[in-house]
Amino acid sequence: MGTAVDFKYEAVNAQGQAAQGQISAQDAQEAMRLLQQQGLTPTLLESAGAGGVRASGKRSKASTQDKRLMMRELATLLKAGVPLGEAVESLASAHQATQVGEALDQVHAGLRAGERFSLALKAAGLGLPEYVIQMASAAEMTGKLAEALADAATQMEYEETVRSEMRNALIYPSVLVFSGIGATLLTFVVVVPKFANMLKSSRADLPALSVWVLQTGLFVKANLLWLGLGVAAVVMGLVVMLSNPVTRMRVWERLVHVPLIGRWLVEIETGKWAALLGILLENRVPIVRAMELAQEAVRLGSMRMKLQGALRDIRAGKRLADALASTGILAATGINLIRVGERSGALAPMLRALATLYETAARVRLKRFLILLEPAAILIIGGVIGTIMIAIMMAITGLSTAPG
Repeated sequence: MGTAVDFKYEAVNAQGQAAQGQISAQDAQEAMRLLQQQGLTPTLLESAGAGGVRASGKRSKASTQDKRLMMRELATLLKAGVPLGEAVESLASAHQATQVGEALDQVHAGLRAGERFSLALKAAGLGLPEYVIQMASAAEMTGKLAEALADAATQMEYEETVRSEMRNALIYPSVLVFSGIGATLLTFVVVVPKFANMLKSSRADLPALSVWVLQTGLFVKANLLWLGLGVAAVVMGLVVMLSNPVTRMRVWERLVHVPLIGRWLVEIETGKWAALLGILLENRVPIVRAMELAQEAVRLGSMRMKLQGALRDIRAGKRLADALASTGILAATGINLIRVGERSGALAPMLRALATLYETAARVRLKRFLILLEPAAILIIGGVIGTIMIAIMMAITGLSTAPG
């Protein structure tokens, strides 16, 4: 642990009230986290050392969480009445040791040069989703930039939650699969070779299953290093393949046809699409542009093609509900929700409600899948190890009953 450093800070709380003081932390990043835990949004953070030197550190790449946090902080400052230029400058100072701080410095320079905030944000190269830029651009015309940035942060958080749930869903089956492979491998390497001398015995005619198991165990033990290198090469190859967006999309398309998993993926993508479309429309983004942006966030190629067809119908003058009804993406309940929203002028809230329905359905389906997966994985693993043990017992029995 390094020596703690004192930092002077200026911040605003959730009520928009200004606060200032001093806090001890290992570095500027930890000081920011401590202040945020206290419900404070830092607007200025600098070292309390000689000359008031600003806290600095090695520039780090911005994560999705860093970007979302920056959007929240900026929205909070704007809601508190802080002018846009001053808010951006303050956050650039608070995040100066990160990529976020560098990008905000560029945004501030653009604002000082008379550039629009949305254009400056896009030129900063922070890698924000395109819908954030579009929402900011629309909000500049309506004067509701703070609300738009808060909504953008909410959508980013929703997408991050979906990704996290999908990763967590894969952890459990992965542990089961690798545990089964490890147990089987341990049996082949440690247990089976101890009975390998039975293959050389002429006293018994071993069953074919026993011969196969014993020979496989000897082969695995003799070539363990090469088998390990081969598995590592396959894993690395899969990682490289899945890093390619085109290959990843093809994998998603294959998974759509897998029972249980396929329907779960469709529900997740539909919920994400509906949530994003609702939040874009709520922030006054034109429906055609909102459909384009929401469509880009969909990872399933087949679903994206159907949405493209719906977009063509909308451009031709059709209402959203009618255009979506012909694609078969949504169930009748979803179409009715959208139709009611169009008639009542509350399309955005209805889309949010639709997103919630699909999100809930996806979670229920995931729970059902995991409930079925656990006993299935245990049965498969137990079956494999049981088969090995049966083969060994058959070999021992055959040897013991053979005529001397």
